Amino acid sequence: MLYQLRAHGGTAPSNCIDFSTPINPLGVPEVIKQIICESIKDGVYSSYPDYSYKMLREAVAEFYDINHEFIVPLNGAAEALYLIVGVERPTAAMIFEPTFGDHRPLFHILSMNYISIQYTELFDRYTLPFNILSSLSKSIHSRCIVLFSNPNNPLGVCVPVETIEKILQMYRRCIIIVDEAFIELSNNCESTLRLTRDYENIIVLRSLTKTFSVPGLRIGFLYTSNTNLLYKIELFRQPWNLNSITNYVFSRALHEYRDDLRKFIEYSKHVIECERQFLEQSLHKLRIHFYRSSAPFILVRFHTDVKYIGQSLRRLGVWIRDASTFQSLTKYHGRISVKLRKDNERLINVLKSVLEEEYT
Repeated sequence: MLYQLRAHGGTAPSNCIDFSTPINPLGVPEVIKQIICESIKDGVYSSYPDYSYKMLREAVAEFYDINHEFIVPLNGAAEALYLIVGVERPTAAMIFEPTFGDHRPLFHILSMNYISIQYTELFDRYTLPFNILSSLSKSIHSRCIVLFSNPNNPLGVCVPVETIEKILQMYRRCIIIVDEAFIELSNNCESTLRLTRDYENIIVLRSLTKTFSVPGLRIGFLYTSNTNLLYKIELFRQPWNLNSITNYVFSRALHEYRDDLRKFIEYSKHVIECERQFLEQSLHKLRIHFYRSSAPFILVRFHTDVKYIGQSLRRLGVWIRDASTFQSLTKYHGRISVKLRKDNERLINVLKSVLEEEYT
């Protein structure tokens, strides 16, 4: 089936608690719910959005303290790769994997060659193989793109900003794309937005859908100080890539409720950190191997095929992400999103039951 060519989370059956989708477990902020309702009541959906998204760009710039002229609104952060590849037509690409996998079908359909660089596994964590990237820099002379997520999805590892700056210096002819979709929900992970002041070869991607738990609204943004690239992307971007409701909601929310939403993000990070520690301690007691994470999800490695584990969990009302579909991971890997305590306890109890059944 054509619709099965991609593998993502968020497809949980209605009778299951969904641990496959890594979004803010606190849910949608009340102020955003309120503005969504107002947009429906006022019939915002009956008009085209302003295709320049002037108010939205200004609201995003104000909220993140960045330059509105360097922002491109996105239909979710995933749209960015298609825009960048479309206007840059790179002759080479390097991808740090495992990572969010939409680049694979895109490169395949365009017959694009790329280099896959694997994160190095060190027992309970992964690390970026900087030495490999350093040696490759000497052989890359053509225009290229370098893509990695920070924190990495599904590994949960963060790359220090100092390391990213070294990559920018080594690959000055290349576009370095840093996907920060989960950074606002992650502790100990510094944004690379400040690097855009000094480097024109970096593009930073953000996803508001993860932060504010509204994946159905599809909103993110691209940020770069490379004005030539911005010009080309603006010409290539379809005029109404964000719908009227999304545009209206976030143009208002990020401006009118800026302080409230910033506090919401800080509180979310605190809750996620506490709940992730609870899950890690519980997984340790169950003797399930997991990898240290800074993100709102945890990569685990079961002793049994993750498909079998997933089927057993589903029968008990729990749904996790089969991570075997990520490049370089195995049939034993799964990804668990961090949720609130009641749901997290439910997951642990169900996992315990499944493991006891397996060993009896």
